[in-house]
Amino acid sequence: MVQESRIKMSKQYKDPNFFTNAEVFDGSVKKHFQWLKALKTMGTKEYWNIPNTVEFFAFTTKAMIIIPGLLFGISIWWLYIFALITSVLLIWSATIKTLPTIIWFNILWSILATTFLVKHFLTT
Repeated sequence: MVQESRIKMSKQYKDPNFFTNAEVFDGSVKKHFQWLKALKTMGTKEYWNIPNTVEFFAFTTKAMIIIPGLLFGISIWWLYIFALITSVLLIWSATIKTLPTIIWFNILWSILATTFLVKHFLTT
């Protein structure tokens, strides 16, 4: 029953920013700048539905972990708590949108965040 409602929900969900391969790769020069059009949709109220908002916070949290870590060698441990929460929410969001690569990425990120937090609390 739950599986049926999930499938029904995923079929009903149509991301207004999703472009098919035929739309993007039809040889038109205008299509090469679809990413600009997609980015501009973030300025509209319609864009900020629940799955897109979850994605925004999840990716922002991950950037706040990765950028200081790569550039300055700084690790902010409590950001991993937010990363773990937003990764679990992003798995839900990707399930709604049927994006298996995002689901796998966030499963792996959740394992990474959990491992980091366990390591942090065991060494302090």
